[in-house]
Amino acid sequence: MTQPLRTFLARSPGVGAGTGFLAVFLFFAFITPETFLSHRSFSSILNSQAVPGIAAVGITLLMISGEFDLSVGSILGVSSLTFLYATVNGIHILIAMCLGLFTGCLLGLINGLLLIWTGIPSFIVTLGTMLVFRAISLTSISGGRIVRYADYSRDSPAIHVPYWMLVLSCLGLCVLIAWMSYGAVQTRLSSIKRGLGLERFRSGLVVLILCLPIVLALYLLSVTLTHSAGFRVPFFNFLNGRFASGTFLQNYRSAIFWWLTLTFLFAIILTRTRYGNAVFAIGGNAEAARLQGIHINRIRVSNFVISGGLAALAGIFQVARLKSVDPLRGEGLELEVIAAVVIGGTLLTGGYGSMAGSAIGTALTGMLRTGLVLIHVPSNAFRGAIGAMMIVAVIINTLVRKER
Repeated sequence: MTQPLRTFLARSPGVGAGTGFLAVFLFFAFITPETFLSHRSFSSILNSQAVPGIAAVGITLLMISGEFDLSVGSILGVSSLTFLYATVNGIHILIAMCLGLFTGCLLGLINGLLLIWTGIPSFIVTLGTMLVFRAISLTSISGGRIVRYADYSRDSPAIHVPYWMLVLSCLGLCVLIAWMSYGAVQTRLSSIKRGLGLERFRSGLVVLILCLPIVLALYLLSVTLTHSAGFRVPFFNFLNGRFASGTFLQNYRSAIFWWLTLTFLFAIILTRTRYGNAVFAIGGNAEAARLQGIHINRIRVSNFVISGGLAALAGIFQVARLKSVDPLRGEGLELEVIAAVVIGGTLLTGGYGSMAGSAIGTALTGMLRTGLVLIHVPSNAFRGAIGAMMIVAVIINTLVRKER
């Protein structure tokens, strides 16, 4: 690999994944353009990869810090089972979702505590917990049967959302966007202050003044809708249902939106917060990070908790689509997700990676699976292709690490 190319790849972990994605896309587009270049094909790729993509966000966080989680598939299975069991036993759907998320975070916490208490590598720790957590699902669903929501209720669960809650959510979203974009627009505030004649005021006050029209508009909207009853939201459709029929988005599911949103939020956390800097520092050189005052064990445990929570969330989204849980739910997911993250440019040794690269790697694995089916290649060849791509990605990542 030439020096300029290695320098270019070293600057962005997602460049290699993007190049591979483009190459695979062009290959299938040339071989079978009629079927591959269609909404049905694209929707199939994105719909199938939304759940692994959400789990990959947590795995990326862990791998950048130099850790592994082989139990992510088992955590997904146990959390899915907890959520569905709670739902069919009459617990409110939102409380059931919280129970599922709590289960995932608890199992992730167990992984993190075992890691720091025993000093055993996370690969071995999570290999053991993978089997232990899988046993929970296998023993909870006796006889290998499938728990189906339709066996307990014919009505899809729904929640009532008052309009004031919608307004409050919009206000919170505006505040979040303003907070995330403040660092990017701070350099432009000086010109805005000069234009408004506010040179003597602090930048924070200027931002507040600029946000006042948005706050006022939301307040007027809330006053207008105060006496409205609100609206009913089918919960499963909200999480992972199809978009409105009659549009070009009708084949796409809402889980794609949640996947991309989580990827964006955690990309911001990784690149613009102290927590993200600590994650990169621990993965790059843990001892140097310790000398800098970073609480290494706290960050590691937090990453495992986040990974477990995101695995649980992925499982809940999967239940929302399939409306059922079987004892082997999530089996093999860990290998597919780790492969996608590595293909996305994250180093196995930690200290280097990106959320965008992992999202591209996840989409690439889905595109490869769909493309092989379209050209009538046996499905058993999919894992072989993923393995070959992973080896190539590791070779490229190793060369990039030498450059860094």
